[in-house]
Amino acid sequence: MLPQPRRRWAFFPRSVISDHDNPAAHLYRAMARKIMDIDDEVRFYEERANPWLRNMLLEQGAAGFRSFQENHPHITYVTYERREGHRLAEWLTLALATVDIVVVDYDVPHIIQQWIGELTRPRLHTFLIDPEGGLPLGEGAPDFLPYYRGICVSRTGNLPAGLHDSQYLINFGPALPEPGQNGSALRH
Repeated sequence: MLPQPRRRWAFFPRSVISDHDNPAAHLYRAMARKIMDIDDEVRFYEERANPWLRNMLLEQGAAGFRSFQENHPHITYVTYERREGHRLAEWLTLALATVDIVVVDYDVPHIIQQWIGELTRPRLHTFLIDPEGGLPLGEGAPDFLPYYRGICVSRTGNLPAGLHDSQYLINFGPALPEPGQNGSALRH
């Protein structure tokens, strides 16, 4: 029996480097470990100077970054500058050309969410993940949600048209506690 081909995953998290006010970083790190355990490839694309990374560096300096590298040497990431228009479309097209699965955090810039959703195709499976329950599912839901192969949420609500089919909506775990209820991000 031939081995299954390796899949390539791309993650667009708010931050995988910084867990400062960002418990979702632990979720993404754990997902990367599990994906790598099945011998798939994982790469994270993180916006340079995002608010979570800036806050970590302001509070911990380079020690926070060194700690991340020492504790998670298996995580491969690329930082990117914010782009718009044709520069963004060209960069995303090139970045995702050899990727099989994309996971996008709801807290990344809206334009990234929209373009990745619109780039969904038969061999590129895209998932929008909302680890903290901020995605509006009823009134005010983004119009690009139906482009995604799946929407991963920790709670359900009034769903917009096109998202009622269970193939699109993936529920996971309980909603994360409100900041301050359970202490630091490390406890999550």
